[in-house]
Amino acid sequence: MPINISYLLESRTACEREDTADPLLSWQGAFYLPQGLIYLDGNSLGPMPKKALEQLEQAIRKEWAEDLITSWNKAGWWELPETLGKLIAPVVGAASGQVIVSDSTSLNLFKTVHAALTLRPDRTVMISEADSFPTDLYILEGVTSTHQNIQRRLLGKDGNSLEELIDNQVAVVVFSHVNYRTGEILHIEELVQKTHDAGALFVLDTCHSAGVLPVELDQWGVDFAVGCTYKYLNGGPGSPAFIYVAKRHQ
Repeated sequence: MPINISYLLESRTACEREDTADPLLSWQGAFYLPQGLIYLDGNSLGPMPKKALEQLEQAIRKEWAEDLITSWNKAGWWELPETLGKLIAPVVGAASGQVIVSDSTSLNLFKTVHAALTLRPDRTVMISEADSFPTDLYILEGVTSTHQNIQRRLLGKDGNSLEELIDNQVAVVVFSHVNYRTGEILHIEELVQKTHDAGALFVLDTCHSAGVLPVELDQWGVDFAVGCTYKYLNGGPGSPAFIYVAKRHQ
């Protein structure tokens, strides 16, 4: 079948026109990107902001090299988990005082699920997605190995739904906002409501949505959430993760 070249040219022209009119176009200059590169891997590692070099220079040459231990107070190192948490909070739809930056996503997921189980001591079941991100599944397996009375039900393994799996024995439900394989965006508010109707708590992984999609943790009623900063938040390789704890659980 012959290719309609005029359609392709019109499509490219349309794309270039839309690109020129993009309200976010001015932000392109805020990042280091090789000339001519179209970078679509922000889901794995976000590009480096140009301000990062200035801030690294300040942190290494001034705060560390010159001020040494005094920078814990003078440069605010001590408060950085909360300071950065306040900056991330609006990105995930959270009021101040509910987000801190710390550890890795895996560690934070372990902590939040453990906290949820502690808040529901009379319940013995955890629900998670069968096709969740592998490291999330490893962590949840680790939780069940340290809580030998806890059973795990996998959502989607046999085509089952949350309604079919949840009951009054479920302590916590764990979901990712975006399926990393398919790109499916879940309706979190609806899932949270079903979870709360059963008396369980809801933990959300925002690694593949925070910074690129609207996230409204407070509005959705999420109990705990975790996320990373090296993807769409452009924190760089090795940058710490963040954790959200709803005010009602503090």
